Amino acid sequence: MKRGIFDTLKRGAENALSNWQLSLIRFIEILAFCALTVLGIIVALVPIFVSLGIHLSEINDADDMHSAMTTLAEQWPVFIWFFAGMFVMFFFFVFVHSYVEAGCARLFVDADRAAGPAATGQKGRYRVFSASRWFAGAREGGWRVFWIYNFAWSVAALILLIPLIPVAALMLAFRGNPAVSAGVGCLGMLIVLLFGIVLGLVTGMWTNRAIANWAVERGTARHALGSGWRAVKGDFGRHLLIALAIIVVALAGSSAVSSVTSFGSFSSIHGHNIYNVVFAPVRMIGTILSWAISSLISSWYLASYSALSVENKP
Repeated sequence: MKRGIFDTLKRGAENALSNWQLSLIRFIEILAFCALTVLGIIVALVPIFVSLGIHLSEINDADDMHSAMTTLAEQWPVFIWFFAGMFVMFFFFVFVHSYVEAGCARLFVDADRAAGPAATGQKGRYRVFSASRWFAGAREGGWRVFWIYNFAWSVAALILLIPLIPVAALMLAFRGNPAVSAGVGCLGMLIVLLFGIVLGLVTGMWTNRAIANWAVERGTARHALGSGWRAVKGDFGRHLLIALAIIVVALAGSSAVSSVTSFGSFSSIHGHNIYNVVFAPVRMIGTILSWAISSLISSWYLASYSALSVENKP
């Protein structure tokens, strides 16, 4: 039985809200990743700055900034290690997120099955969360989800080279004419950007459906990727409309939060320290609220695709 777009979105929303603990886990994950990123950058950059004789407290004007940037440019090999460390940290984040996603996917699939095929029912029919069940799903599927992410996004990166290589070749061909080369570069980058947005949307749909399919079938990453792609390709309209609807809601939520935190920008406009102090809590609350909304939206997205995966495989 194929459900309509609104029915699927409704099931996904009810599932995500009933198992709100999964959104809380995602929110904690975001907090941890942000804290580790800031700490990692500080721990990596401060020793580099000190070794090069750069002290942030001594940068007071444009000349000091220019001198610091010149010093950094002359010692660029040092930053190879910094970016290598950031890459390792990013890989670690993907690895941890894969286990979080696997646990969430298993629970959303179990909840959708427990709720049954009926469009309406008791309020708590989706409520199946337990820490032991989430950990079981994370242990079973974390490694598989990790490879789902790596393979799908690696394929997307290779596809992105299709418009990128011709743009680079044309810029190189017109390097003797800086104006034409710059024009080709700007237009080409715009085309690559638009192509990348579409590619990212489709790849996100593919990975989400593959993860949901893994939670239903409990097979290998390769099998989940194959069945997920066939499902998206065979029912592209529903998958796309669900993804676009969730993106629209996410953008609306982001705009609402931005309107609240815009009061915090008053300090940057007037440049008074007192405003920085007064409006800092507003900006902090806005950021935390944005992360919370993002966690709930991500849960809704996966729960909706889980409903698509379960509908023909009870």
